Amino acid sequence: MMGETRRVAILGSTGSIGTQTLDVIDRLAASGRSFDVVALAAGSSAEVLASQTTRFQPRLVSVADPSDAAALRSQLPEEIVVLHGDEALVEIARQQDVDILINALYGAAGLPPTLAALALGKTVALANKESVVIAGAMIRRLLAAHGGKLLSIDSEHHAIHQCLHGHRPEDVERLILTASGGPFLHRDPETLPHVTPDEALAHPSWSMGRKITIDSATMVNKAFEVIVAHHLYDVPYDRIDVVIQPDSYIHSLVEFREGSMKAELGPRDMRIPIQNLLIDPERVDTGLPRLRFDQPLTLQLLPFEKWRFPAYTTVIEAATDGGSALAAMNGADEVLIYRFLDGDIRFTDIARGLADVLTAWRKERKADPREKDLTLPVFLETDVWARDVAAHLPFER
Repeated sequence: MMGETRRVAILGSTGSIGTQTLDVIDRLAASGRSFDVVALAAGSSAEVLASQTTRFQPRLVSVADPSDAAALRSQLPEEIVVLHGDEALVEIARQQDVDILINALYGAAGLPPTLAALALGKTVALANKESVVIAGAMIRRLLAAHGGKLLSIDSEHHAIHQCLHGHRPEDVERLILTASGGPFLHRDPETLPHVTPDEALAHPSWSMGRKITIDSATMVNKAFEVIVAHHLYDVPYDRIDVVIQPDSYIHSLVEFREGSMKAELGPRDMRIPIQNLLIDPERVDTGLPRLRFDQPLTLQLLPFEKWRFPAYTTVIEAATDGGSALAAMNGADEVLIYRFLDGDIRFTDIARGLADVLTAWRKERKADPREKDLTLPVFLETDVWARDVAAHLPFER
């Protein structure tokens, strides 16, 4: 892409993926790769957004709260348009001069802008797994109808993409996603009801936000990654496996029909997949530390014992149920995580609550006629319903 300017909008620019994406764009500019940051959107970090705006000079910026938007308007040049609210995210996604939409929002809020961009045939790079988890079938229909492109900003999916390159789909036996196992991989299950939020937030490999860190401890995040892989690569669930790789240096593997495997290894740094995504198919130096072999490097692969992670099994069951079941799982999961972090429920109640919400969905919503022809309002309504159910689930303490 030397000499070509790629026009980018970033939703969630002040979060981990957003700030790392801007760092990558800065680094790439020094090597002659040109990017025009058209729009930036943040939740509540207005001061950080203002600093990013000064550095990258987008045409549009957006925040969630109207009072933050008013404050930004008073700080920024008049030619920069300041928007606010959920509608602004969709407006940014629809901008004609956006080539790549980086969607790094959390939760169901990321779905409407994803759908809006794909309906216009744009390229969407997702760190928002929830978009595909909630509405994977709808997204695939939009891709087929409008010719857009869906990419995943995820170390596991990036690794699978690398391993699949140059191979025919019919030659692939299975996809194998790796997982660190989280902080409780070897913990006695009898003690899990008593773990504290601080213990659950102590991820052994990655530094992430609070919700995704708890999702990694319950393995809900890995279930979401399996669902995304299913939709990205059109591989059935029974041909997607998980293996534990505690050091997180092997990011995923692909097994081929004759029995050989390819694995992608690399440092634990999300800027590598972000950069590769932004300038594909080029490769340039990231300037980041690399894996070294002048000292022993142990790469352990362990079986994934699903019985240790009941939340994973429940989410995969919801995926096979179809309909809006995964919208229910996503909404309930977020509520249950914050109930745990607030000390209202135990760690093990997250998995128990997800199973209860799935049971309720099967009884109350699965037979709804609208489940036959799903639309965005149905997904969002199910999300609200599941959040309410999860918020009122009683648990013994």
